[in-house]
Amino acid sequence: MRQIFGVVSFTEPLYCAADSLGKTISISLQGIEGSLTLPSLPTWDESEKNSWHKPLLGPLPARSWKRGGELIFWGCPISYPQGEASVELALFEFLVESGNIDATAQLIYSNFDDWLQLFEQYIKLITKQGTKNNILDPNRTKNIDLVFYDNCQLTSIVPSNREEPVVIIEQSVDESLHLNQLEYASQLASRSCKPHLHYQMLLEAYSARRRNDYRKAIIEAATALEIGLTTRLEEELKLRGVSFGEKLLQKFKMLSGRLELAKLLEIPLPNKNYYELILNPRNDVIHRATSPDKNLTDKVIFEVEEILYSISPQVHVDE
Repeated sequence: MRQIFGVVSFTEPLYCAADSLGKTISISLQGIEGSLTLPSLPTWDESEKNSWHKPLLGPLPARSWKRGGELIFWGCPISYPQGEASVELALFEFLVESGNIDATAQLIYSNFDDWLQLFEQYIKLITKQGTKNNILDPNRTKNIDLVFYDNCQLTSIVPSNREEPVVIIEQSVDESLHLNQLEYASQLASRSCKPHLHYQMLLEAYSARRRNDYRKAIIEAATALEIGLTTRLEEELKLRGVSFGEKLLQKFKMLSGRLELAKLLEIPLPNKNYYELILNPRNDVIHRATSPDKNLTDKVIFEVEEILYSISPQVHVDE
């Protein structure tokens, strides 16, 4: 058996809590079992002040690796002594048959982007980081560099039809990623679980907000809510054995009707005026072509998030 290592560049740096740094978690990529290890905090002396300027330490197998004669830059701390950090790179490790390195590497290359896309989607949904800031390059290519030891020398494995990656770094984020969240996102991505449709629409709302397309962000958020409410109502009517459930859904159409039916069925929702908070802003941008600002958009998305996580706490579709 041989080890293949992968140095992965995240689409955007992960904002990590101290409890996730330096930790190793299990992953699975189309049946190829492996692990992901985050870099560690630097050594801090108790007497040091403002010591977050020290870079993160690479995972042990790669701590001495260099690019262009310099040690690989894995990220940096952004708080001291709390130890929160911006993580730009992580180390993947796969154990493969000695005579099957190239074929396994190509399989990793062909499937890795799908894994990383799901992983980063769940990071957004779980932590909310990377949902509000402007995107410098939304078309940036994801990238993983695979290497293995050959006669004590690191040898690079080149993917088929490889294109040079465009490296764009943005460090502004929202909530820190803790170890349990890191493990959860990795598990879902490794199982190829898709987010529920309403959470996929919420991700679209995040993406539109980050492009400063506030009108689209509000429309997508309201659509996410309507889909989420419809799913929850269908489940509730089925649970109660209501034989005319479809007729009820037809009667209480669209978002306003879904909210009204949820109230009639006593589905627990936060006690707020959603006509004012969500419906009116949605109707204004659709029917009156108004141009909402960022503050209004943030408020609408926040209210949608609160309802969705209340009625649909499981963000992924069951396998």
